[in-house]
Order: sequence, then structure tokens, then C-alpha cells
Amino acid sequence: MSSLSARSLLAVWERGASESSVVQALSLLAAAVPKAELGDLEHLPIGHRDALLLTLREQLFGPSVETSIMCPKCRDQLDLVFDVDQIRAPVGTHSRGEFVCDLDDYQVTFRLPTSEDLLAVMNEREPAAAKELLLKRCLLRVLHHEEAATEVPTSVSERVIEQMAQVDPQGDVQLAVTCEVCGHQWEATFDIVSFLWCEIDSWAKRLLREIHILASAYGWAEDDILRMSAWRRQSYLNMVQG
Repeated sequence: MSSLSARSLLAVWERGASESSVVQALSLLAAAVPKAELGDLEHLPIGHRDALLLTLREQLFGPSVETSIMCPKCRDQLDLVFDVDQIRAPVGTHSRGEFVCDLDDYQVTFRLPTSEDLLAVMNEREPAAAKELLLKRCLLRVLHHEEAATEVPTSVSERVIEQMAQVDPQGDVQLAVTCEVCGHQWEATFDIVSFLWCEIDSWAKRLLREIHILASAYGWAEDDILRMSAWRRQSYLNMVQG
């Protein structure tokens, strides 16, 4: 994975500002893995994609993650701090290919969902309909009493989804959280795509502000300022701002 320059990351942020989170994730990976074809990135299982984004996040902002979450019971705001490695699934769990599970009288062969699948269902307004369509795209073969079947009961569908999560744990990261105020315990989903994009958004707006200050003070062009290291830019900012 290539390290992204400030100019490259700023360009990705600008192009992806109004895009969906799926497109934002693919844009980041396309810039960080320039030798990969976009089609190949779209076909990565979500867990594999997110593992790459975790690595990119570590390169850009370091291993420590700081975020906040609201307790669903007492509504208190909690600060969470953890390392990327604590939510990174072991290498080898980012599987591709076909998987078979036997559930009651059904044998279901499935593959893992990809970014291409998420793009295909993103226009579904109802979450339940999107979930159903996503699952259908991932079902490769369904047998009922060894005969081909076109439908599966809801109980079987839910268990297939559970199997998917077990096969691809990086695609559904859950944080075990305990509220320090009321003691309530629950699991909170950590979405690396939205979290990383929020970090990049804050970074980009801060960088543009720095460029504005330095360009106004010294008359330098944006490209000249972007070629500076972050340390050097900050040194000039310190002198400008006294």
C-alpha cells in the first residue's frame, strides 16, 4: 500500500465529498493501491476492504483511535480510545470464494458481500428490502431436501447472515462498551469507512485553512505549500500567528 501525499489525499477528499460512503472507500483504496484495478477493489469482500482501510488509517493518522459514543440508556457521551490492532481480524479471515452451510433441511452456498453489492442495493429506501436484496445477490445455490429452491425462510436467512459474519469478522466490527455513568453494557458497530472519512474531512478543512493563512501571509502558491512537510507548515504558521 502506497503512502498518500497531502496533495493526493486532498484530491480524493475533494472528489468524494458528495459521494456515498461506498464510493469514498473505493476512492481511498484506488489512491492507496494504485496498481489495483477498480473492478478488483469492488469485488473484495467487505472485511478485506475494511482491513485495507484500517491499514491506510494507521498510515495516515497512527494506530490510536479516539472516538465518542452516546449511551443508549442514560444518553451520556462516552469517550473511547483503542488501537487499530484491537479491532483488526487475524490475517487469513478475509476470505473469498464459496461457503456452504447446512441449516435445518436447507443447504445454502453463499459468497461474501462486496462493495459492488452495496452499490447495487444503495437505492433501496427500505433497510429491510436492501438487506433482502443484498442477501439474494450473495446466495449462489439453495437446496431444500436436496432439491433446488428459490426462496429460503426468514429463520434460515438470518442464520446465513450470522455465518457470513463469522466467516468475515472484519466486515462487522462490534465494540463491547460499558457506560461509566449508568453501567449499561452493549455492542456498538464501528464503521471504519465513515470514521476514516470524518477524520480526513477534518484534516482537509484544517489543511485548507493553513494554506489560506500561509498564502495570505507569504503569497505562496497552494502547490508550494502542499510540498512542505506538516512540521514545516506548522513552523511557518507559528511565526505568522505569533
